[in-house]
Amino acid sequence: MAAENNLHQGHRERMRERIAQQGFESLADHEALEVLLYLTNPRKNTNVMAHALLKRFGSFSRVLDAEEEELCKVEGVGPATARMLHLMPEICKYYTRCRASEENCLRTTEQLAEFLKSKFLGADRERALLMALDSRSRVRGAYWLREGTSSKVSFEIKDVVAAALKGGTDSVVLCHNHPNGMAMPSREDLQATENIVRALGLVKIQLRDHLILTETEYFSMREEGRLPFYDFESGQMLRPY
Repeated sequence: MAAENNLHQGHRERMRERIAQQGFESLADHEALEVLLYLTNPRKNTNVMAHALLKRFGSFSRVLDAEEEELCKVEGVGPATARMLHLMPEICKYYTRCRASEENCLRTTEQLAEFLKSKFLGADRERALLMALDSRSRVRGAYWLREGTSSKVSFEIKDVVAAALKGGTDSVVLCHNHPNGMAMPSREDLQATENIVRALGLVKIQLRDHLILTETEYFSMREEGRLPFYDFESGQMLRPY
């Protein structure tokens, strides 16, 4: 038993050295799970557990998305391990939100997209979020809009305007996701954006951008010249396209 423990310990040290040198992303799914399982299994051979979890659920992400009760059905997985694995996606979301702190200034499109991605992590259907920014581009409120009855998001003008007024600022960013597609606006997205710009303009609020997100990319209507501008003085819509 002592020899077996020494073997496991040596393996763990080699894994930690590899992560330090090459990063966590260098690990295969079973290796990533194995290392994660160290947290609640200080002495067990977690390699066996990692392979058993992958065999049952199919992938690293599906293991973390599994219910605790289902995780506990895998041999060697106890309540503490199941709870840790099940919490990991929420911990990652919390970390991402903290890193892109709401007190930070989000002046660039990249910063906005990075911050907003943390809000949409794990979303498997289209959702829309309106974010209110102050004069220093700090987030002063983030409001989920009412979901549509289908898999596609529904932009209800009255909901957008109500959320914008609730934010108490004169500058907002609209964002929605395409969970199973490309970050390109549909014809409906473009028309909805124009209607929203006009409606917000009537209450003296500027739509700074409309971002469309996927898990790996984003589309900025402002940067791509697809965002109209409402002139408060003349009441006219100005279109760059």
